[in-house]
Amino acid sequence: MFGNTSNLTDGIYFGESLPQQIAKHILKKIIEGEIETGEKIVEEDISKELNTSRAPVREALYLLQVDGIVERIPRRGTIVKPFSQKEIVEYNDVTIGLIQMGIEFSQGKWKTENKQSLRKHLDSTIDMCEKSNVIEYQKKAEQIFRYIFSIAENKALSRFFEEASHILMVFAQSQWSIETMENFHSRLKMSIEGILEDDFIKAKNEIHEALNRGVM
Repeated sequence: MFGNTSNLTDGIYFGESLPQQIAKHILKKIIEGEIETGEKIVEEDISKELNTSRAPVREALYLLQVDGIVERIPRRGTIVKPFSQKEIVEYNDVTIGLIQMGIEFSQGKWKTENKQSLRKHLDSTIDMCEKSNVIEYQKKAEQIFRYIFSIAENKALSRFFEEASHILMVFAQSQWSIETMENFHSRLKMSIEGILEDDFIKAKNEIHEALNRGVM
């Protein structure tokens, strides 16, 4: 992804510390399956890949450890944390609540142009679903939720969502099938249609069903 550390300040990484940028880089590799659950993350390999010292990589792994994405095992090193079904359900329940609150706070703020943008986001998920591209679909679905939070204009909700969604994305990377994606999408589509119709009760109910289907 990055040939050297100067590129780490490009795009979505701009304005963040080097360890934060590296942490996002590692997280992206985990979500996209380049580093699998239970696999050891080798500091030296990451530092060589990014042409940086091992110190910021070590700090990046600590940030991911705090977020619950990785764990340090004595005499083994840092691995991608495997999650129990109980943990996934707990994170999922929290995420449902956050998105429902985002939908609630967004009421009265959906102007015509906002709805048009939301429709475009939905169309992107439809495209990925039809192409059976699970990983890209997950990214597009997450963009929908971020957009809802941006309309809700609640930074706290957005921050909490980011923390919980990282766990779910790592889980989904290893557990989602095309069937899971299709089941999730059918309900996500109805939730977004609820927002477009100003039927926010429908939107909240359907997002509850969508996320539950994502962890079944």
